[in-house]
Amino acid sequence: MGMSFRNTIAYALCIAAALVNTGCITTQLHKFRMTASEAPEVHGANTNQKQNSSVWRFTGKVNYNYEEKVDISEDIYWNKSLEELFDGDNLESSDAAYKMGGLDFAGKIEFLYKANYSVFGLGAGIKDGLFNHILLGLNFSHFEFGVFAGIYNQYSDLEYSGKVVSDSDDGDDYKTIRENDSQINTSFFAGAYAGIYLEKLFFNYSVSFYTPNPEINGKDLSVPTITSHYFTVGYRLTDLIEISAGGIFTDIDTDGGTGGYTAGVSFYL
Repeated sequence: MGMSFRNTIAYALCIAAALVNTGCITTQLHKFRMTASEAPEVHGANTNQKQNSSVWRFTGKVNYNYEEKVDISEDIYWNKSLEELFDGDNLESSDAAYKMGGLDFAGKIEFLYKANYSVFGLGAGIKDGLFNHILLGLNFSHFEFGVFAGIYNQYSDLEYSGKVVSDSDDGDDYKTIRENDSQINTSFFAGAYAGIYLEKLFFNYSVSFYTPNPEINGKDLSVPTITSHYFTVGYRLTDLIEISAGGIFTDIDTDGGTGGYTAGVSFYL
């Protein structure tokens, strides 16, 4: 309903602008494809960290998600301010989708500091691009929870085709657009985590989300948010090494999504 209301307002403003300008410009995307990754995973210490202590963690993971084409045709539009809508430029899309899934490798370095029961963390990693984050949480004898936020610089492949139609007093005029492109989209991501640990065994849940920021012909597109849920179980082999494995479910605002698996190893200093 929110999108329909926004589109109604956009078209109304376009009509109003046409009364004082030569006409409306509409970009028709006949096909739009964008590779999109799952949101990065962030979690806590996986154990009862000693008070007033710090630790460095190095993690490597292998992720596999089922390959899916998620339809986003009804939820793609120009990312504009209210003032910019008066220029009469609209976006129509008949076939737009995220291309998700496949095999990927992720790596991360993290720093965790615990004072009393409070935990502060910093991290940087790679997963289809570079990301970094800060973490704030609480760590107790058998459970922990917290929140995190960061920046995700995702590498994406874009494929699109269509035409730009100009509606003027002289009739419709249009030009064809067609492109295969690669971009790095910088997005804010955030989420929360919770964990339970018993001796050397631990269970984690982490949820994080971000919204890609693709660009076409120098204009920013607004596309649906991607939310990833990670459910993992792990075991601390020694004080310095732990292993983990679990499942991933990624949800898209358009009610589509994909599932998969994750496994990794971490080293502590």
